Amino acid sequence: MNVTREANNLRFEIEEKQAGQSIRDFLMTYHLARKKIHDLYMSKKVQLNAQIADFNKILEVGDILLIPVFESEGIDFKPQKMNLDIVYEDEHLLILNKPAGVMVHPDQKDGLNTLVNGVAYYYEQKGFNERIRYIHRIDTDTSGGIIFAKHFMAHSLMDYQLSEKQIRRWYLALVSGNLKTRKGRIDAPIGKDRHHRARRRVAKNGDQAMTLYEVKKQFKTYSLVELELKTGRTHQIRVHMSHLGHPLLGDVLYGGVAKVGKLKRQALHSAKIQMQHPMTKENLSFSIPMPLDMQSLIK
Repeated sequence: MNVTREANNLRFEIEEKQAGQSIRDFLMTYHLARKKIHDLYMSKKVQLNAQIADFNKILEVGDILLIPVFESEGIDFKPQKMNLDIVYEDEHLLILNKPAGVMVHPDQKDGLNTLVNGVAYYYEQKGFNERIRYIHRIDTDTSGGIIFAKHFMAHSLMDYQLSEKQIRRWYLALVSGNLKTRKGRIDAPIGKDRHHRARRRVAKNGDQAMTLYEVKKQFKTYSLVELELKTGRTHQIRVHMSHLGHPLLGDVLYGGVAKVGKLKRQALHSAKIQMQHPMTKENLSFSIPMPLDMQSLIK
């Protein structure tokens, strides 16, 4: 399907795959909330073939559907100048390489010194007056890829894709010791540690958590491991690797050594993302370069 921007609208040129359904049903394929669909209907700004759209109208091949998605909602975090490492950007997506030591978002909307503040400044400079929509988060001291949606349709669909595990994410970690099994699956539920507020632990009554791992390279006292999240629990990789007896280098909270070479944080990097583009349906794959503190330990 051909999707382009036209003023403040997304312009959809309906093809055979989308034909035969109502406009309302078409919008529901993007997993928009019923209230959002109702608001669009009441706004009378959705157009079909240059006319105000009847949401019960059945779409036909060649129809042109305009949906207002760039309507100056207002930036909802405080702008703050920051150097952003942009991995990919188009009208719908922004993918950044987050540095270690930077939170994704503040605890309060008026907070500062987080990645979303840098995105807010970037949007402001570009004249893009929309909400900041991050699709997922990573720990403050974890580096790597973070996905942002640039409008509500992309946001709704990518939220769904993430919940259905259709967005695949791989991490690289440096872990203590050498693993006996070079490739495997960790299927161990994770819950809160009642003895330590900040920690999580493998717990019989915890939430289901699964991580796939593969050893990429072994060194004398540590290993480079690639891990794929099949679930998204708090501290999942850190908890699972500690549970195996191989805590991440620098991860003091879970039993890792405090400092190795230039590394002064947990050795974890969000290194690869695979996903389907929410609007064009193109299959996308992004590799996010590893930061120097981890690179220095694998040369």
